[in-house]
Amino acid sequence: MTVTAIRTVIIYVTLVVAMRLMGKRQLGDMQPIELVVTLLIADLAAIPMQEPGTPLVTGIASIFVLVALEILFSVLRMKSPGFGRLVSGSPMVVIKDGKPLKNTLRRLRLTNEDLTDTLRTQGVFDLREVDTAIVETNGKISVFLKADKQPANKGDLAVMSRENMPLPVVSDGAFCNWALEAVGWNKAAVCRALARNRTKLRDVFLMTAAKDGSFAILKTEEVCKK
Repeated sequence: MTVTAIRTVIIYVTLVVAMRLMGKRQLGDMQPIELVVTLLIADLAAIPMQEPGTPLVTGIASIFVLVALEILFSVLRMKSPGFGRLVSGSPMVVIKDGKPLKNTLRRLRLTNEDLTDTLRTQGVFDLREVDTAIVETNGKISVFLKADKQPANKGDLAVMSRENMPLPVVSDGAFCNWALEAVGWNKAAVCRALARNRTKLRDVFLMTAAKDGSFAILKTEEVCKK
């Protein structure tokens, strides 16, 4: 019994350290690869506790191998947008101007019921009130209502309409096709905007744009590296 308790404490401390190394993120906010690693770690942690004959070091080593892989993949996603899209996918527009995009829903294997259920949980009961809905890489759906359907608040006079909410059309020197589609821009329009600002695509850390034609550019050289 004492040995089991000690092994359990060691595994518990190991899991706490592993989760800290992987970073702070709620289960519902995890990317697919992070969720897979978390589930595998849970299974590996259970083996040494349930089977006293299994060497404790084997379970701990396996856990930290998975943690190292997750950290490596996270770094690669930061360094390479293409790799990030490969392992985590890209956000996808499922509603545009109040109309569901059937081909996108089919690719995501989302039914109309799934879509309307999610909208209802966000207080939206009429598709025609939705300007844009985007399925994020973690599976959540972000909903932007049309300007005349947004609830009134104290900041109405000062805050821009969510219908013109800026989205990232360029990230780390690469185009974000889903955002271009959502705001009605194309690559040529982005290149013209960059040319007017004497900026090259590869030098852009983040560029956001909105439906009203407004945009903002943050160059890589302007980012604080501390």
